Amino acid sequence: MKKIITAALLLSCSAAFAQTGTTTTQRTIKGSDLIKMMPKVTDPKVYDMAGNVIDSVKAKQMLKTFDYNLGMAQPVGQTEFKHVLIKANHTLDARIDKETRVRWRPKSPKLWEGTVLDLKPFAKHIDLNKLQGKALVLLFRARQYPLMYPKINDVIADYVGNNKFEVFAINNLSYEDAMAAQKADPVLNAHNIIDAHDITDFYEINNEAVIVVTNADHQITYAVTSQVEVTPWVLNGLLKAL
Repeated sequence: MKKIITAALLLSCSAAFAQTGTTTTQRTIKGSDLIKMMPKVTDPKVYDMAGNVIDSVKAKQMLKTFDYNLGMAQPVGQTEFKHVLIKANHTLDARIDKETRVRWRPKSPKLWEGTVLDLKPFAKHIDLNKLQGKALVLLFRARQYPLMYPKINDVIADYVGNNKFEVFAINNLSYEDAMAAQKADPVLNAHNIIDAHDITDFYEINNEAVIVVTNADHQITYAVTSQVEVTPWVLNGLLKAL
């Protein structure tokens, strides 16, 4: 039996633990924590499931289509886990996306899908007239500095030239802490709003990492808390459709 692990599977996992012979309790573990529990892959090369090495440039191109996922598996002829490209299961992806949107919906109804985003708190930071007719990507940054944004940056870079959306990186940190966060995990092609307590308080962000996407009418089409890791393929579809 082939052993295959992808980030998408890990990020949607719920683990059950038997405590007695007759009682089982279920506890949800964040996918990012499960990833830390997995064995290390020391071989830097990327393989297909047949055991062939894939050129690194070609592998990056294949991943950008979102038709393939990077996972860990034991390819044919290998006894250890390797980095492998696996054909994406879009049916599974859609199920995970649906569950993620429900489970990790932001606390405030002001950020729920289907709601027209209230932009009043942005008025002191930007000319709202410049946002008319443009979709928005709001990245509320957490105080922690996990590497959340490289894949999101790549997706945004593919579409930012069409001038159909604006990106905002928002936090309530001091200037010094905001610069440290930007250095540790930069958000590119974005308007940075720092020390933005008025915005984060209005939307009840509570120092969580939140991503919000709207259409050109500023109706929210996507909003999740914490699970920024599962966002890139969804964001790609939303920006591609603009």
